[in-house]
Amino acid sequence: MTSESTATKIPAPAILMIILIGGSFAADSFMRFPVPGTNEPHYLTKARHYWNPQWCADDFFLESSNAHLFFFQTVGAVTQVLSLPLTAVLGRIAGFLLLAIGWYRLINILCPGFWAPLITAWFYLALAAIGNFSGEWIIGGIESKVFAYGFLFLALANACEQNWNRAGIYAGLTITWHPVVGVWSLACSLFALACLAFFNRKNLDRKTLVHSLKAAIPALGCLLLCSLPGLVPSLALLMQGDPKDSFAANYIQVFYRLKHHLDPMDFNLFSYLMYAVLLVTWLFLARKESPSFTSRFFQFFIIGTVGLACIGILLGAGPRPASEMPYYAFRMSLLKFYPFRLFDALLPLAFSVAIFHLIQQYLHVDSEQKTTSAWLPPALRKTILAVLCLGIFSGTLYSAWNHPPIHKMTPAQRADWIDACEWIRDHTPEESLFLTPAHATDFKWYAQRPEYVTYKDCPQDASGIVEWNRRLKYLRKWGQEYYNEGFDDRALQALQQKTDITYLLVKRLGPFTTIDPIYQNRTYKVYQLP
Repeated sequence: MTSESTATKIPAPAILMIILIGGSFAADSFMRFPVPGTNEPHYLTKARHYWNPQWCADDFFLESSNAHLFFFQTVGAVTQVLSLPLTAVLGRIAGFLLLAIGWYRLINILCPGFWAPLITAWFYLALAAIGNFSGEWIIGGIESKVFAYGFLFLALANACEQNWNRAGIYAGLTITWHPVVGVWSLACSLFALACLAFFNRKNLDRKTLVHSLKAAIPALGCLLLCSLPGLVPSLALLMQGDPKDSFAANYIQVFYRLKHHLDPMDFNLFSYLMYAVLLVTWLFLARKESPSFTSRFFQFFIIGTVGLACIGILLGAGPRPASEMPYYAFRMSLLKFYPFRLFDALLPLAFSVAIFHLIQQYLHVDSEQKTTSAWLPPALRKTILAVLCLGIFSGTLYSAWNHPPIHKMTPAQRADWIDACEWIRDHTPEESLFLTPAHATDFKWYAQRPEYVTYKDCPQDASGIVEWNRRLKYLRKWGQEYYNEGFDDRALQALQQKTDITYLLVKRLGPFTTIDPIYQNRTYKVYQLP
């Protein structure tokens, strides 16, 4: 074996650690969010439709613009070979493996010690189980941002090592998989480099600057080239639509449909308190970390995410309704780009790193610290740490197992829902168009039939958002206008003529005085419009 092949071979302990980290992510994910989990019906059905437009043809959401085009192009190809549930399972495994590799590389640089990557991963999962700031998550179902965060961790690891070309490649791939995550990450990285340059300005001279610029050119080239598959479609999407639609879409997105992600006035008090505690604790502990380039770059990057979140809070702070805020049109046009996303996802990571450093300091678990006085025998210290960490991880998995289902149905209602959807799949024409309960999330996943509109499946282009809102408003108006102790033929004819809906899947909507259900169970009924 050559020296080169030996150098590039991944050590067995590293492989084991990556498997343990990825397995921890997967265990939390599958227990907390059984397939189909968070956003999987939303993204995977669209990915399938991208490759097969005849599947659920005429579904409003599926035929809207494709914001996460690269995800649909890659993962969507898998849906043509495998079922949606199997695609979700394999997608999660692939995503968590990438996350584990990136996590291992980054934490191995930031924290000494063999068990540091696994322990910090368990800390992170525990914090995620407690709550978040703006609804952002990394460990859940599979979607484009899972891969983006995996490449972000790799980019940060290489940036900490000053491997700029590799960092540029991974940063570009982050943008390709998820432009918002990638662009904000790039902004925070530039902020970190600017801070480092400012604090080391006495050591900077013309020669150093020229050398740095020469090193930056190929890295920026790699970044730009690798980002194009995701950046170009996103920019094209932003430039679509007229100003009137863009204004209305921004308002709907920020202050209605996605306010739990975008409007800081909608975040609960516990989120503010939790993240304030995390931030203050991290800032206090970070002061004691080594002043190396690696440590400082990572710290300034996290501070950059804090700065973005603060800007977001300032943009969103004000009276409600939002139209009473000064310059609210400008403010919501910026809020729609998720300024809280990185802060939400990465502050717990930084906190986990700081806590691990604290544990090392007080328990002295690092075998290299032989000269440090110890107040407990080494074996006992390691046992304490092991029990503590396993207890945290076990508690996290228990909370995942005991977590209420995301669909907010009882087991009996869930069984009825799946039975109804599967009956529809087997007994209705593929060209049917369904009206479904307003907050249904996975009808297309099980029934494989198109929907007229659903609250969950909101498009991401301006004209699509406006049309989505119009359809929901029409259904509410129709219900109010035509209800007369039920709905008669006149109401159903008006609905069909306006929407082209052919079937109804209902839970509470009704009664329908002139038609009988063609299917019903304890919870749901299916009607065919005359």
